[in-house]
Amino acid sequence: MKECETVTIKTARNSMIEELDVIKCNSINGVYLACVPVSGVITSRFGAIEDIRDHTHMGIDIGASYGTQIKAVADGTIKLAEYYGGYGNLVIISHGNGVETYYGHCSSLYVTEGQKVKAGDVIAAVGSTGNSTGNHLHFEIRQDGSQVNPENYI
Repeated sequence: MKECETVTIKTARNSMIEELDVIKCNSINGVYLACVPVSGVITSRFGAIEDIRDHTHMGIDIGASYGTQIKAVADGTIKLAEYYGGYGNLVIISHGNGVETYYGHCSSLYVTEGQKVKAGDVIAAVGSTGNSTGNHLHFEIRQDGSQVNPENYI
């Protein structure tokens, strides 16, 4: 079972600051992943996909309708937001402590390099750009440059 901790956060709502107790789980190297990037169905898992590719799938694919909002899973800084080969339109967020998240095949990008984002901020929209067979989000988590299975953390 993953360790959790309860923390108090302050949030602005209707010009008032509210204190909320939040249970934070799913930490990778001290970075808490606060939400899932998009609502949908996992259509391809992390690991080998023999019938489609001859190599390991380094993330998960989450099927969703074209234009569905994609959210940052944790606070961070946009490292890249542009068309990037097979990933198509890609957003990379650096979360500190060597943790980065990748959001690929986006139809639209709503962030720019160097921009600070908070967990839950809308950063892009689902699409089918790059090497893609249909509308979905390709989501990766990297720790010190190595891909890890996102299903262990979201």
